Amino acid sequence: MITREQIFRAAQTVAVPLLVAYVARQLFPAGEQHEQTPTSLYQPLLADIDFVPRKLPVTYLADVPELDAYERVSTAENATSNPDTTAVILNWSRFPNVLLITSLLCGPWLDDTIAQVYIWNNHPRRITYEDMKNTGCPPSKLRIHNAPANLFFQARFLACAQADTPNCFIQDDDYLVRSEIIRTLRARIEEPGASGAIHILPPHEHLSTVLREVHVKSPAASHVSNVHTSFAWLGHGAMLRRSNAQQFLSLMRSLKTTDDELKMADNFFTILSNRVPEVWFDQGFELGGGQPFTVGSEGDERNQNYTLRATQYLDSLTHCGRTVCDDPGADTQQARPSLPYVTLDRSDPPTHRTHAACRGSSCVLETNIRLLPDAVSHMASNVGEMLAVERRNVEALGESGKGNYLEYPLSAAVDLKAETVFRSLTHAAKGDTLSLDILTDIGDVREWITVELVWLVDSGTEDTLQSCAFEWSSDNVTWHTAAHKPISHRDLQNSPCLRNGDRMGLLK
Repeated sequence: MITREQIFRAAQTVAVPLLVAYVARQLFPAGEQHEQTPTSLYQPLLADIDFVPRKLPVTYLADVPELDAYERVSTAENATSNPDTTAVILNWSRFPNVLLITSLLCGPWLDDTIAQVYIWNNHPRRITYEDMKNTGCPPSKLRIHNAPANLFFQARFLACAQADTPNCFIQDDDYLVRSEIIRTLRARIEEPGASGAIHILPPHEHLSTVLREVHVKSPAASHVSNVHTSFAWLGHGAMLRRSNAQQFLSLMRSLKTTDDELKMADNFFTILSNRVPEVWFDQGFELGGGQPFTVGSEGDERNQNYTLRATQYLDSLTHCGRTVCDDPGADTQQARPSLPYVTLDRSDPPTHRTHAACRGSSCVLETNIRLLPDAVSHMASNVGEMLAVERRNVEALGESGKGNYLEYPLSAAVDLKAETVFRSLTHAAKGDTLSLDILTDIGDVREWITVELVWLVDSGTEDTLQSCAFEWSSDNVTWHTAAHKPISHRDLQNSPCLRNGDRMGLLK
């Protein structure tokens, strides 16, 4: 028999939590509740290696009172103010690196850029949020997928295709990419007419991509498209549109690629687009650790085999618009199906420009200055000659040209180091341009009165710059002549950062 006392206790058990919940809702309405961001145990390490954004000095010069009122242009504002990028990290054998990378991506400095960090775990050992809690990433911002099997590089495209955001930032687990560069990539890919993907590469990989670039002029009668392509890695960092990942996977399915080819998706991504990939010199930081996938001659041979397989697919697509052009079962009279991702047209080779991401500020340095000798050629009779074209171009470049490319890359001009320099292969020539895109409003919104560009150069370059035209633009269409001529400060001769007694000038 149930007594009244038991009924009262039961009602009390239900009523008290309901009452507490009601009071909590009144005190903290749903719209005002905020998820608490956990503490990151990795931020001190990021600060030690200079990966936490900090306020930088305006110039290398010290004790210059007239510069006290100036501030350094440092960040690119997200016009939408809502984060619209998913960061995708593959985990295999470097989980400690994944923790550090995640802490960087979840830092407050990327709150207006990174909406979610997607950890795709290819390793058999499962990952939970408990493993990631010390990264400072709240549960709502972290997505973990424990794959039932190792899908290798295909996984990054699957993760991007599943993202809730229009943009994806992709990287491997052995590299650390600076937050200001991620913001720069995001700003540039959102511009009208931007590439569907932008890759950042260290100098040696950048050189390989440029030397492998292939252009094939197809006969009008027998081919449906010219070829303009190259190969570029994604693991050092790449920003791409989610639609690009989706279309690429759709094309791979249309081609009926094998499981092994899908796993090596990186080798197919840029080549099958039939577009010369947009690659920038980076300011990256190699983490190392674990067991790298590409090791020694065996790894190089595997990459070459899959790269050549990608060129075979592209050769057929640009020839007849199908996977196999001599298929006896194919109806040649039937309209050619529209294929996703790959560009099939008779356009001319694109105008070549070189880009470098800035360190310390969200900006891009861009130039049309040739970094390779005239003997380097990208023309071929077949896209399958890609690796042969690279070998031919390596020989044409020579050891001195290669050394200049690797030791004095464009990124050295914007790396915050006074002791490193960008050095072109030849002397300045008429028509050479250098432009710096600071990716932010320099007009009424900032209320800036003056914007000054400072160059730290040697005496020969100083003389050249005195003869150059200086212009500015707010839309990259209409250009205006700068109101003032360059001003030189020749007081850096005794700087400890200078070598060989070179005389340096500071121009602004």
